[in-house]
Amino acid sequence: MVKALCLEVIAPTLQGMGLCAPCDLMFSQAEVDGPSTETGLEEYPQDWQADHHRLTDWVYELADRHGPQLRIKVIDPQSPAGLLKSVRHRVRRYPTWLINGIKIVGWDRPALEAAIDAARQEA
Repeated sequence: MVKALCLEVIAPTLQGMGLCAPCDLMFSQAEVDGPSTETGLEEYPQDWQADHHRLTDWVYELADRHGPQLRIKVIDPQSPAGLLKSVRHRVRRYPTWLINGIKIVGWDRPALEAAIDAARQEA
């Protein structure tokens, strides 16, 4: 059995009035209709909303594409774990993607896919 790779994403998460993002993802993957987390998100600035939707789309696409072979953790830098990871990995811009010691900063999709492929070959 192949061990799942762990992709950690350090990025600000917007909180709406509803389920948290991981719970919403779980409901989506289980194909169960749950309440949307979109309630209240319109109160954030437009560029924050755009980044939130982009991040959500990327996480869903990666989860669909790689399935159970890729475990994705989204970590808010304002949380204690996120602060620790940000300091440990010298994160200054978001999103930052961490997989097997490789750090990808920003929205560089080809670099992220290359890092996932390299990590898969190492495993």
